[in-house]
Amino acid sequence: MMNKNIFFNTIKKVLEQTSFEDIINYDETLIKELRKKTNREIAQFHLCMLELRRELDTFEINKIARSQGLAPHREIFNRFCNGIIASGEEFYNQAKEGKGFLETKLQNNPEEIKQLYYEGLSLVSSAAYYNKKGLDADWDVLLRNEKRRVELEQQVHNKDELER
Repeated sequence: MMNKNIFFNTIKKVLEQTSFEDIINYDETLIKELRKKTNREIAQFHLCMLELRRELDTFEINKIARSQGLAPHREIFNRFCNGIIASGEEFYNQAKEGKGFLETKLQNNPEEIKQLYYEGLSLVSSAAYYNKKGLDADWDVLLRNEKRRVELEQQVHNKDELER
């Protein structure tokens, strides 16, 4: 799977070119960056995003999301987490660590928290892939194969760990 540093370097490049608040331009810029990558790297970017989002599923982040009406359904909560990830590595790490980071943001500027609702991060990888390969391409097969490849690599790695 893609290294988190590589993932966030891609996000950083996008944030250097456009602000997260300009969502349409953010999406387009991120798709352009992803199109420069190999098909496997695009799939790995998506899998890394899913892992980062899973890591945000904490009590504190759920509490903030619920207070803003952003957690009644899993998909809505996922979009809230997408916004945290898309805001960059520093924002992501501070939100993940907890320690009142999001609560302070909520008290100081509630609109900033509400703007974290972002569907696009779930869609940009497939958009970049289809943009590269055409609409006949099968994103689900690519993603499934890459996920399986990562699982097999982890099994081999775990086997080595167990033999030590």
